[in-house]
Amino acid sequence: MKRIDEVDNHGTAYVCKADEVGAQGGFTSPEPKLGDLALDIWRAKIWITVAALCGLLVAFVFVQLCVPHYKGAILLSPAAPMTGAETSSMLANDDLFALRFLMQRLGPGQGSDFQRFENIYAGPSVAEILLSDEKILQGLSRDRPFIFSSPETRWSAEKLSAYLNKRMRLEPVGTSNARRLVYYHPDGAFAKYMLSAIHHIADGLIRRDIREDSRARVDYLRGAIAQTNNPEHRRTLTTLLMEQERLLMLVSIDQPYAASVIEPAAIGVEPEWPNAPLIYSAAALVFAFFGFLAYGVRRR
Repeated sequence: MKRIDEVDNHGTAYVCKADEVGAQGGFTSPEPKLGDLALDIWRAKIWITVAALCGLLVAFVFVQLCVPHYKGAILLSPAAPMTGAETSSMLANDDLFALRFLMQRLGPGQGSDFQRFENIYAGPSVAEILLSDEKILQGLSRDRPFIFSSPETRWSAEKLSAYLNKRMRLEPVGTSNARRLVYYHPDGAFAKYMLSAIHHIADGLIRRDIREDSRARVDYLRGAIAQTNNPEHRRTLTTLLMEQERLLMLVSIDQPYAASVIEPAAIGVEPEWPNAPLIYSAAALVFAFFGFLAYGVRRR
């Protein structure tokens, strides 16, 4: 009996000591380290490998179902047709050549016309003119992301405008004021044709609007000059008339007015989409991660 009492006393002492240490936080589980994670990955190597192979298989099927798209690009910059239509006549004195050159470079027309081009190149006005081209309609009918996709056949100006806003990008080129217009299409030749057509139509619309505005101003100024007898007023109106006639001449010349082509439309040698290496790598990593999670859930 004495031996049993001693054992009980010692056991009670140990239990009390354990309760005391646990209350002080002595029995906390150790934090996992990098070595523990590496060991878990090694234990789950079969699950991870099988999941990664499944990811590669899924990526292979996805790539095979995709229709390759080529990247077309055209490099544009603000056009400067005989720069300075706003100020050249007012500063016609040869003694002010340097000032005239500076004012020509700082004239507001170049930047505002190019910004106008940036805003309308994918708009309904451009889209409506594009739809009148049979070659554009044929090219749009060949555009589909997957081999089982049905291409759009019933186009409207609004639908084509939404399509252009979604599929085209106007990218900045470094810190310059140049822009790169990018378009993806399964047919590289059509991508080049589409980019050139959009540039030509958008620039032509801007030229047409400015021509109409200039003609209206010219008619008004000619009538105002005929009704004015004050010499100072006539001289001022004549200067304005010369500016508008010069602007009318500029928009009548067959050359880019708002956006000038630095590099004509071109396409890449190989399709840009789908990016097979990126798709395979991403699929393998994602599926391997899910395989590791599945191993952890099964182990618990």
